[in-house]
Amino acid sequence: MSVTAIRFFLQHCVSGTTCDAMCARCMKVMNVCRFLAYVFLVVAQCASTAAVQAADRYHKSAPLLHTYVEITAYGDKRTESIVGQAFAEMERINTLLNTYDPESQISAVNTAAGKCWVPLGPETCSALHEARKYARLSSGAFDFTVGPLVALWGFNRELPGLTGDDPDSERIAQVLRLVGYQGLELQQDANGCSARLKHCGMRIDVGAFSKGFVADRAVAFLRARGVGDALVAAGGTICASGTKPGDTPWQVGVRHPRNDSTFLTMIPLYDQSVSTSGDYETFYYRAGRRRSHIIDPRSGTPVSAMQSVTVIARSGIASDAFATALFVLGPEDGLALIERQKDTEALLVTAQGSVLYSSGWPQKTIIY
Repeated sequence: MSVTAIRFFLQHCVSGTTCDAMCARCMKVMNVCRFLAYVFLVVAQCASTAAVQAADRYHKSAPLLHTYVEITAYGDKRTESIVGQAFAEMERINTLLNTYDPESQISAVNTAAGKCWVPLGPETCSALHEARKYARLSSGAFDFTVGPLVALWGFNRELPGLTGDDPDSERIAQVLRLVGYQGLELQQDANGCSARLKHCGMRIDVGAFSKGFVADRAVAFLRARGVGDALVAAGGTICASGTKPGDTPWQVGVRHPRNDSTFLTMIPLYDQSVSTSGDYETFYYRAGRRRSHIIDPRSGTPVSAMQSVTVIARSGIASDAFATALFVLGPEDGLALIERQKDTEALLVTAQGSVLYSSGWPQKTIIY
C-alpha cells in the first residue's frame, strides 16, 4: 500500500468518535477505507522480497462508484500506464450506469419508464442482461428494480433516513406493484440494443451489481493488455486475476460485521471474485434498531435477519448479485441456492452472530 494511501487512511479513517455520534454516511466511508486499507496491507506484506524483485508492483486508488476503488498489479514498466487506463475505463462505464447522473443510460431508462424504448450501448446492455440472469437464478431475491422501495425507506438520499413515520402496509403494497425484474424488457435488432421498463414509476437500482460489473470490466481490460496478475477492489467487491509473484494466490480478508478492526477469516483467491453485503454499509437507526439499505423485494421491507453475507464466485457481478440475494433469502434458502451454483461459495453471519458457510467454503474454523 502506498504512503499516500496509508496517509489517507490515517487522516480520514482513524477516529475516536463513537458509532452513536457518527452519521451513517461517515461510517460507510470509514468502513470502506479501513477495509480496503487492511486488504491491501495484507497483499503487500504477504509478498516475499524475492518475488517482488521478479515483477514490479503498481498501485492506484481513487474515489469512484460512490466508494473507494483500488488496483494493485504486478508487471513490467508498462503496467503503471495500463492501470491508469483501467481506471479511465471504469470511469467511462460508470457514466453509463450511474443513476445519480441524470445523463446516464440507466437514468434515461428510468425516466422513460412506462413510455418508450431507450437505445443502449453494448456495456449497459451487457450489464442489464447479466443482472437479469442473476435475478432469475435467485427467483427474484436479487431484484435490480427495487429503486422505488429504496426511495420509500429513505435510502435514496445523501444521509439515509425517514423524515416522517414508517410507510404503512398499504403504501408498501402500492410501491411493490412497481417492483419486479420481469418488468425490464431488452431487445436487440439491426440498430443495436434497447431497453424499456413496462410501468411508469419503475426504477432500476444498480447498487447491487454495478461495482461487480465495473470491476470485471477492469480485470478484462488489464488482461487484454498483458496485465494478468492484478487485484481490483471496488467497495465490497474484490476481483482477483492471476496470482501474486511466486505463483501464490491473493489473500483477501473478510471483515467482521461488528468489529471493523478485525477479520472473520482470510481467503485465497485465484481468478475469482468475492463480494460482501452487510448491514453496516448504509443504514440508519429507527426506534433503537439498525435499519439496513438491503430491501426484500418480496415483502417490501428492509432485511433485518442478517449481519453480512460474503460470496466467492468466478466473476464480480456474480458474487455481487448473489451476496444481495443471500442477504434477502437468509441462511437456509440462501445456502441451498449457492449449493446449486458451480464454483460459488458463501459465508453468512446472522443477526444473532451465528456463522454458517457452504460446503466448499475454504476456511472451516471461523470464530465470530
